[in-house]
Amino acid sequence: MTITKDLTVLTIVQDNPLLASVIDRFGIPYAKWVLSLEQACLQEDVDISLVLEMLRVFSNQTNFPREALNNLPLESLIEYLIKSHVYYINSRLPRIEQFIDLLVDHYGKFDMQLYLLKDYFNDYKRDLLAHICIEERELFPYVLNLIRTVEQQPGQIELYNLLEKNSITRFINEHYHVEDELGEIKRRLNAYSEANSHKVQITTLFFELRLFELDLLTHSRVEDEILVPRAQEIETQLRRSLLRKATLC
Repeated sequence: MTITKDLTVLTIVQDNPLLASVIDRFGIPYAKWVLSLEQACLQEDVDISLVLEMLRVFSNQTNFPREALNNLPLESLIEYLIKSHVYYINSRLPRIEQFIDLLVDHYGKFDMQLYLLKDYFNDYKRDLLAHICIEERELFPYVLNLIRTVEQQPGQIELYNLLEKNSITRFINEHYHVEDELGEIKRRLNAYSEANSHKVQITTLFFELRLFELDLLTHSRVEDEILVPRAQEIETQLRRSLLRKATLC
């Protein structure tokens, strides 16, 4: 199916829970899903271009629309990434945690391995929240500062201070992929399911983990292949400008 703004939201999402999660994180309520995507976005004051591109990203995991995403403003991409963080914290993580808690409540007294799984997920959640905090406290504000700096053309000292204290390269070196840890949880769960009989509950949890993993992989690609390279280009442009100003002094 080709996703267009004229299709109803319900038609777009009905066969793909990942697409429903995209609509959800943009705050379009279920009551508006009978409207066309364009109408729903208009009524909820949502950027239709951004929603369309993200729906297309999630609808085809094998064809990442790099060119289309590169045409979106960096501010819009950061808006999507922050909305995704909020969605993970308020919806996806609590949902997975609820499934794990149900397994522990029903079968924990028979199998202590479930408590280890719960502990491992809690560690993962803590790491993910720390990861999100770094991005929202350091990376995103720095990229927005770079954009404003290009527009405002500040003096040498201000420009030097901005570039000296921060660096996209430093962020890349300190950055790690939290979806790798999620894969470890899936491997542990898969090994556990092979040795136990309550497979229905585990299959449901495994499905939730898989959806989250796919979501995180897309999230990481938007950061690694779109946001970071474009921010590096701006950074390089500003460093060249600073060097030219220093040469003229």
